[in-house]
Amino acid sequence: MCCSLGASGIAWAADPAVTVPTILAAYGRATHAADVATIETVGTIEGEGLTGDFHSWRARENERDDERLGARVEITLRIGDRLFLRDQSGNVRELTGYLKRRALTGDFVDSGAFLKAPDRSTFLGYGTIGATRAWRLAVRAVGGEPETLWIDPASGLPLRMEYLDGDGPSTVDFSDWRTVDGRLFPFRTLTSDGDHAFDIVEQTTSITLDRPIAPDTFAPLRNRTIVASGVQTVPLLESDQHVACNVVVDGVPATFLIDTGAQSVLLDTRLEKKARIAGEGSLEVRGATRTGGLSVITIPHLSIGTASLDDLVATAIDLGSSTSGNVHLDGILGFPFFASALVELDFAHHTMRFGVPGSFVPRGEKIDLDLDRGIVEAKARLNGSLVAPFIIDTGDSSELLLYRNFVTAHPGIVPLSGTRSFTYGIGGSTPTDITSLDELTLGKISLYHVTATEILADKGAFADRIDAGNIGLGVLRNFIVTFDLANGAMYLEKNDAFNDGRARAATPS
Repeated sequence: MCCSLGASGIAWAADPAVTVPTILAAYGRATHAADVATIETVGTIEGEGLTGDFHSWRARENERDDERLGARVEITLRIGDRLFLRDQSGNVRELTGYLKRRALTGDFVDSGAFLKAPDRSTFLGYGTIGATRAWRLAVRAVGGEPETLWIDPASGLPLRMEYLDGDGPSTVDFSDWRTVDGRLFPFRTLTSDGDHAFDIVEQTTSITLDRPIAPDTFAPLRNRTIVASGVQTVPLLESDQHVACNVVVDGVPATFLIDTGAQSVLLDTRLEKKARIAGEGSLEVRGATRTGGLSVITIPHLSIGTASLDDLVATAIDLGSSTSGNVHLDGILGFPFFASALVELDFAHHTMRFGVPGSFVPRGEKIDLDLDRGIVEAKARLNGSLVAPFIIDTGDSSELLLYRNFVTAHPGIVPLSGTRSFTYGIGGSTPTDITSLDELTLGKISLYHVTATEILADKGAFADRIDAGNIGLGVLRNFIVTFDLANGAMYLEKNDAFNDGRARAATPS
């Protein structure tokens, strides 16, 4: 007899064979997913030391989800085939990249459309959840990312949905099934990335089916922009091979790292206390490692020059201890600043010019950006042929980071030098191998013999499975870089210090 070992350690007999049409038929009978024309759902959210609520509506091709967890409020809006997100900082962006692809498959499943497209599903075999031996069905919409449904063979109901999230899988477990107008719905979901201290539980309190939904529910979302009278120029400050600028946080002067790789504006806890801002919750942060200690705060007034961002939902953490003493600044000016303004960084002349979106004309070659995950991502070409997505990271002092998963998937892209070092970030340090990439191309501009730091970690932000790595300050300092996030673009103009690296040694010294 052929046996396999389940996740619970129980030895299971040979699993019975099953086909995709059989699984889809069982799922359809159990959920009647394709029968719902409109649905409105209300409930509560709890997790990471915070509480809140959610309200969602779906009317065929339109959908809206409002979620509030503590001070953080996010709204997702789908109008036909376009998807928009208003994040916790009030910035609206149209999703065009990874999250859009995930949403395509999510809607494909939620609407029941996947039941009529068996060619878009693949049976992956059985898996174990508790005492249940479940079917595992991979589903992928056209143009979407894959997700895996774990389905109970006895009932046909989904037990779990699994998807890739950064450095590993995240899951949504479904339970508390109840009947509404003859259809079954899970009234409880638990979302986890495996670190259960940061699990999020949503408990539905009511579901309304096939009732008219007011058209203005799906009205366009409004973006926040920086409050500024005209275009401003402020000095760029050098700090431990990073760039920073002076800010004022609710009357307290401070110096912040300028970081397009950070999803939030972040305060050091010492500054949080000086500004008398109270935090709430205990959130997870994925830096060099996964760690806790992050809290949600609301900054009444953050000014850069004479411009400001008011009532800004941000985060706070002890930057000194969380970076092993490698960051000596008061905070981080991350994605919300860049999403609210048009920002030009002139590294050669040590200046930052910024204003409201559209306030000046960017210089240089346009590079399209993917902003879905609240970080700045762009595609680059390696060694003349391989195209891959990278985080454009002004908070990283190196030239190029390459993640382990990417290097493993593309053997030979860089030589293994054996020169070991460490890269530091929030969460501490991670081991690296210092090597060299022959050629890196952004748009039509190539740089040669780029020092590449291969990250050896398999957890944390540097083990991301979606991007290939980070393009850092060591590369960006060759340019005047303009971030026009309102239009999903970055512009590169060679500056006075531009060096394409042709004369450098092929391997790091």
